[in-house]
Amino acid sequence: MKTTRARKRSAPSVRGLVTRRELAKRLGCNARTIAKWIEEGLPVAKRGRGGRPSKYDEAAVRAWIEVREEAARSNAPDLMASRARKELAQAVEAEQRVAIRAGKLIPIEEVDRIWSGQVAAVRARLLAWPTALADRLHRVAALEGAAGVERVLQEIVYDALRELAAGVKPPRPRRKRKPSTKAKRNRASKPRKQT
Repeated sequence: MKTTRARKRSAPSVRGLVTRRELAKRLGCNARTIAKWIEEGLPVAKRGRGGRPSKYDEAAVRAWIEVREEAARSNAPDLMASRARKELAQAVEAEQRVAIRAGKLIPIEEVDRIWSGQVAAVRARLLAWPTALADRLHRVAALEGAAGVERVLQEIVYDALRELAAGVKPPRPRRKRKPSTKAKRNRASKPRKQT
């Protein structure tokens, strides 16, 4: 007897609940749509267990759908703005492609290559100064003092800047090569001509 009384007591609270198929029929949609909405957060009044279907409160589901649609309506301007940003980005990209074809815009790889060449030229020029100028600066310092050294350094800097502005690549400093041991042996073995 107790089991039937318990069933009768729980029956009134379950009375307003419907199954997924009934809910889909009342809402005028497919049961698969209801399943998708469940994944998105649709409220389930009573989870089905042991092969029994889940139950849904139609009023709570309709309220959830209304809130969801309201949120979608309020996000509509955001959708329009994002589409406008996308179209603007596509237009900018098309303009850049036209500018590249016309030679008005250079790809970053080429700019990087040119800039690296310029930096290498400046570096080579600066690294060549100590060996190329040591003797000259020593002589000027002995003859003219600090004023002469300053004048020579100023001339050198201005010459380098003019070369860089003109785009002329400075000559690479020549390294003194030591003769190989084979060349030394060949010189020693050849007899000298007497004049």
